[in-house]
Amino acid sequence: MRRCFDFKILGRAAAIMICTVTAGMLMVGCSNTKSVQIVDSDTAKSDTATYEATVEMLEQGLAESYVTELEDGEIFVGSTSDNFKCQGQVPDYKPNWDTVKSQNPETVAYLVIPQAGITIPVMQKEGDQTYYDSHDEKGNSSEYGVAHLDIGNNADYTDPNSIIYGSDENGGPLEYLGIYGNPEYFEANPYIYLYVPGCALEFRVFAAMSGSDTDILTNTNCYDFDIFGRYVNDIYSSRSMDAQKTDYLQEAVVNGWRMLTLSAGSTTDSSNRYFVYSTYSGSQIQ
Repeated sequence: MRRCFDFKILGRAAAIMICTVTAGMLMVGCSNTKSVQIVDSDTAKSDTATYEATVEMLEQGLAESYVTELEDGEIFVGSTSDNFKCQGQVPDYKPNWDTVKSQNPETVAYLVIPQAGITIPVMQKEGDQTYYDSHDEKGNSSEYGVAHLDIGNNADYTDPNSIIYGSDENGGPLEYLGIYGNPEYFEANPYIYLYVPGCALEFRVFAAMSGSDTDILTNTNCYDFDIFGRYVNDIYSSRSMDAQKTDYLQEAVVNGWRMLTLSAGSTTDSSNRYFVYSTYSGSQIQ
């Protein structure tokens, strides 16, 4: 069985890589959000066994033998492997990528959060960060645009922090993302999914909150493991009044070194946003 992605190994000369890894060590205010009405008493909690399995998987990382394959001066950034089995229930969804790519080759994923009513394409316009704020997945003008990956990210989602933006205004692609502000929903639905050609990637939500963090990739060099750790710790120390957090995952998130951040808000106000933070937790080949 093939792997979804190969390892990403960068030489010491890569300008953005300023961290090092010792041998044997794996690095793997309020917003305008909308909410879906759910009845707390009818919302099943995720079972403890699933939570514990996720923590155990995140903490153990990949087999240490993979790390020993690195040559002197190379750095392990992150990857998926067949050994990373999804921890949650993967939705029964499979995009026809031949059709999708023929319609717009700039489609780099489908984001699926079933309980939040989100099944949307994710785009990436090379060299233009804001294009898909005002265009849909077909390239037509659109008031609310479509979800799009930061142009500084690789489309294989193995970066330390991949950022997906989208409008959460009424009619926007991330209209219902604010449901994560409901503590019952946050606890009961911890997994979100990205479908890319060949496989589905699973990410475990560990925090959600309002904030004003902008230009994350520019301002925070998450390729530096120490900086990445401080970034995650800052998320956990946030005093946002609507913050939801899974405290016991903090160390596992840092060690996992591979996040997906959903950043939702108005296309005209970058300082008033809602964030859902998640960490890679598995993959399923399609």
